[in-house]
Amino acid sequence: MLSDDAIVEVLRRETAWRLLDPRKSSRLDYRLTDVRVRDGHVLDVRITQRDGEFARLLIRMPASGAPQYWVYARPEDATDWVGQLLTWIDEEVFTDGLGPGRLREDRGGESYVVVANYGWHQTDTEEHARLTAAAGPRGWHGCGAV
Repeated sequence: MLSDDAIVEVLRRETAWRLLDPRKSSRLDYRLTDVRVRDGHVLDVRITQRDGEFARLLIRMPASGAPQYWVYARPEDATDWVGQLLTWIDEEVFTDGLGPGRLREDRGGESYVVVANYGWHQTDTEEHARLTAAAGPRGWHGCGAV
């Protein structure tokens, strides 16, 4: 099993800008600006875009037993797990995932995007229902848990 400590160590080293297009700057470029560990094997990550838009994201680590919807292949190690997580975050942020089209919850005065089995919860209820059904209970990749 992947250790929470190893995952946190790798994720905390991921401080560089993630770029939509490496040839030019974009408002959608982002970086992880704060990584916290919560009880119950949960990561609490702040995602900040170049334009200043930001949100937090709760990520359940493998030890939690919760679904790992972003995992598309069994991770070899913590670096691989974090790489798959960052690919998933890229897909969401680079499709305006921090914009008004995604559902957010206020928790203690901080804004959190809401995770669904298909990605980040869409605010459009019909689109949310369609994507939820299409992805199925274990998500697009069917990995569920690691």
